Amino acid sequence: MQMVAALLLLTACAAGQIPAAPAAGEVDGPGPGDVAEQAAGWQSGAAMPTARSEMRAAVVDGIFYVPGGFGGLTSFEAYDPANDSWTELAPMPQPAHHMMVAGHSGKVFVFGGGPDLSWQATASILVYDPAAEAWTAGGAMPERRMSGEAVSLGDFIYLVGGTGGTTALLRFDPAEDAWSVLPGPAQPREHVAAVAFNGELWVIGGRWGGTGALATVEIFDPASGAWRDGPEMNEARSGFGAAVVGGRIVVAGGEILGARPWTALASAEVYSPETGAWAFLPALPAGIHGMPVAAYEGTAIVLGGSDRAGGIDNRGRVLRLSP
Repeated sequence: MQMVAALLLLTACAAGQIPAAPAAGEVDGPGPGDVAEQAAGWQSGAAMPTARSEMRAAVVDGIFYVPGGFGGLTSFEAYDPANDSWTELAPMPQPAHHMMVAGHSGKVFVFGGGPDLSWQATASILVYDPAAEAWTAGGAMPERRMSGEAVSLGDFIYLVGGTGGTTALLRFDPAEDAWSVLPGPAQPREHVAAVAFNGELWVIGGRWGGTGALATVEIFDPASGAWRDGPEMNEARSGFGAAVVGGRIVVAGGEILGARPWTALASAEVYSPETGAWAFLPALPAGIHGMPVAAYEGTAIVLGGSDRAGGIDNRGRVLRLSP
């Protein structure tokens, strides 16, 4: 069975789809309590109960909800940034990694992702209601997708980038349970990050086949339906996290695949609308990829991730920076 899984992973990598993860038995490094490392400016918070990577987080009413990912495919935990504490919640009804996650109208939405190491994207939708403390199954996405990003903006949730389907921008209306298929960014992307910023959708970095890691940014204006180029990051990155923190965009970590050796990035950057440019922030204590970044009261918070580029070495770190 391990040999079959390894062959599937190598096939996916050769196709330029997703980096290889280690076979069973190689999944995790040191446990979630191993958070002694510090970098200038970054401070350690309470470690994740389940060290995980290749997942996203949803922010609902100031609480960070973190579902699934490698190291805990059905795990579901909530982080309270005000108290620096974790709560273990009801597990997801089905396993998922590389899924797209967004908080919207008081609920957590989980779109697509892969259920196992077969790397077959799904079109499923799961919805968690914190008030009811319960999961429900939604309808289906218009197509299968994983390794993209979900962003709540206005009345809609936008799904951008990823693999398994087309390169279209998908717009979901939760109130009507309806989908619209819109033109996607000019540069296809997966393992991408995206944020809602000043009423627009900013799609940042990522990678795509032979193009490799990207530093470019594309911006979608929902009012006009048009895309335009945004300011490039200083460093190309994929598999990283991004959040709007105090009116600026913070990105952190990521990975560079392609020519060996593969590299997990420790760098972080901030985009300021006052300067119209990106500037480097203090680096993370280690290169980390496959993790979300979320914001709380002017603080950027990194949740989990893997130290091994193209693989899984989960430490369960929580890192906080006030840029």
